[in-house]
Amino acid sequence: MGDGVWQRIRGFEERFARAQASEVVELGWGYAVLQSEFTASWHHNRVIVTGDVDPGAVAATADEVLGGRGLGHRLVQFDRDEQGAAAVRAFACYQVHERIVTMAHSGELPPRTSTGVEALSVAELVPSLIADWRADYPDDTAEQIRELAERITLYERGADVTFLGVRDDEGDVIARGELYIADGVAQFENVIVRPEHREKGLGRQLVLEALHRSAAAGADVWFLIAQAEDWPRGWYERLGYRSGPVVHVYQRMPSR
Repeated sequence: MGDGVWQRIRGFEERFARAQASEVVELGWGYAVLQSEFTASWHHNRVIVTGDVDPGAVAATADEVLGGRGLGHRLVQFDRDEQGAAAVRAFACYQVHERIVTMAHSGELPPRTSTGVEALSVAELVPSLIADWRADYPDDTAEQIRELAERITLYERGADVTFLGVRDDEGDVIARGELYIADGVAQFENVIVRPEHREKGLGRQLVLEALHRSAAAGADVWFLIAQAEDWPRGWYERLGYRSGPVVHVYQRMPSR
């Protein structure tokens, strides 16, 4: 996978993040994205480090920028692997440190199979999202859960968006994923299959549908992200994805 592919992916990610923000704070060594209407979405309220800077200064800036907007959480992303790994001590008070790998597809698309995958509207998808977020975060308020579900409405600000899903016989969404396309780059994320419907090939059907739909739309770069140490990484590799750059994400929970 050539360097040009990873550069196009990184450019897509930055444009996509900035387009969804209600405010972007330029930091010299990076930037912060803020979304005042979706404060429960940490992904939309974070600091992203792209250049050289002392990690301690980043932590202080996160307090200033995120805390200054009344946000209790802290989320900082280092786009360079070595720099992110070296920031461990400065972020020792953050409870979560994740290594996230970017994976690009080889471009050799597996055959498309006839499936029940369909495009879903926001209205069709939101009830499933609310149910899943509620299961994952039972202590969150109804308003926080609503924001986490409805933040998908922001995506169209930065890309052509298709929500793909599979329904059961009663019409309930049992598997889903989100496809974003812009400037010839396609990202497929948040592939979720309900536990009782796993091991049926639904995840594979969603990925293949996303690859073929985006290719038909003119995409020639396909990517997704995965936790570096988690099992889906190997599963995506078997579908033709190849691992690339690693970013580090540090999270600190709000005090209660």
